[in-house]
Amino acid sequence: MIAIEAASDPEILREVHRTLLTPSFRPGELLTEKDFLAQFPHEAEALLARDEEGRMLGAAVSEQGGSVVLLQYLAAAPAVRGRSIGSLLLRAVLDRWVADPAVNVVLAELDRPDAHAPHPLHGDPSARLRFYERFDALALELPYFQPSIAAGAEREHGMLLAAFDLDGSLRERGRLSSAQSAAVRDYLLQALQGARDPEAMRLLDAAEAPGGIGVRSLACYEQIPVSRRC
Repeated sequence: MIAIEAASDPEILREVHRTLLTPSFRPGELLTEKDFLAQFPHEAEALLARDEEGRMLGAAVSEQGGSVVLLQYLAAAPAVRGRSIGSLLLRAVLDRWVADPAVNVVLAELDRPDAHAPHPLHGDPSARLRFYERFDALALELPYFQPSIAAGAEREHGMLLAAFDLDGSLRERGRLSSAQSAAVRDYLLQALQGARDPEAMRLLDAAEAPGGIGVRSLACYEQIPVSRRC
């Protein structure tokens, strides 16, 4: 039986970073160990999956900024991929945040399959989109890139920003609500740290779409503009 538990001990979180996240993410996507640990407990939360013997099988890390939650990292140990560890963790994450009245929208960053090839450790972008579709994630109509995660770090282009349709209203409406759109734009402003270059302004301008930020099925992601070709 697999157990899902919260993690806050720095030594356990250090192990998460070293053994689960480092093999699973590109260097430009992954915070340094020091910055990763500094998020807890005020800016981030972690959930772990363990087996009956206490072995760590996977982890999910959520970052909260205002009324926006970003699924920052979701990773299963390489030896247990394909055994529904990610599904168990993601369901626990969504259950956690849908119950919080202060949370307006839950987001995830995903690689575009037309910009990133499958990788033996980092995964298959097409398979990942199908996985997130099963949890009612919808792509936001934004030319998204991951803002640089540290001074001097490059942005991660060729990505999608997705929102989870927790109550079915996003798909029905075809866009985020005005409150959700404002929350996402505020989140982007904070993440971009005052950047006003053309790429940043294009992203921020798209986040001010009249009526709210549009959403599309992840299967139709190619209709969303690319921030920059990788």
